[in-house]
Amino acid sequence: MRFGIPICLHSKNPSEKAEIKIDIDYDAYVLSLIKTGLSAENPNLFKELFEKPTQKCYATSVFFPNATFTKNSIILNREGEMKLYFSTANTNIGINFYNAFIYLNHLDVSKLPFGHEYLADVKKLYTIELPKITQNRTIFKTMSPIVVRDNNGRFISCPTDVTEEEMIKFNETLRRNTFNKLKDNPMLASTVEELWFKPLKMRKTVRKSFGLNIECTKGIFELEGNPTLLNYIHSGGLGEKNGSFSGMISLI
Repeated sequence: MRFGIPICLHSKNPSEKAEIKIDIDYDAYVLSLIKTGLSAENPNLFKELFEKPTQKCYATSVFFPNATFTKNSIILNREGEMKLYFSTANTNIGINFYNAFIYLNHLDVSKLPFGHEYLADVKKLYTIELPKITQNRTIFKTMSPIVVRDNNGRFISCPTDVTEEEMIKFNETLRRNTFNKLKDNPMLASTVEELWFKPLKMRKTVRKSFGLNIECTKGIFELEGNPTLLNYIHSGGLGEKNGSFSGMISLI
């Protein structure tokens, strides 16, 4: 279950014609919109997901069409457009977030601040059909960077020029993280040992999120594993921090 949610930013002062420029560390602003919708539609689910540490069984990403990126800022296009993507394999989660985005679409723009300078106009969402994976080897691309953290809490990446030793470590860490997400699904969890990540055209990058500089990986890669598990990952995300705009992937 995957949705696209168009959003347009407007200045709080309509008389200002300056370019719409947001901080490169935008996660808190977008997450605030999501929380506003979900807390109104399902307060209990909101508390479960956001008031205690929990693995998120959904993935998010943000796309800025025709934007200009600098070291510290993103300058949006003239219309102030951005697109939020949401994806999950969990039907209950999907329905509740669907309702949350519908709520935001009907909410008055003046009630949706985006940082200190802007207001967010959340447009009508649209659904994106995901093709079913039937083979045990599939090529994907990242829609938001893949974040993985080792046993010592250090973020690690897996670019194309990674050494064999580093690739093995990355895969071991990725499998552990995937297994931890599937504690309530022992049958699917039993297939995780078959999972293998192979970078094809991947590069190391650093994204800023909630004040942290996070090492991560983006690009094109191959995943080998049980098709049911691959479908789950395609919908719910790969790696960590999926609910904070990391780990959303798309078939090529």
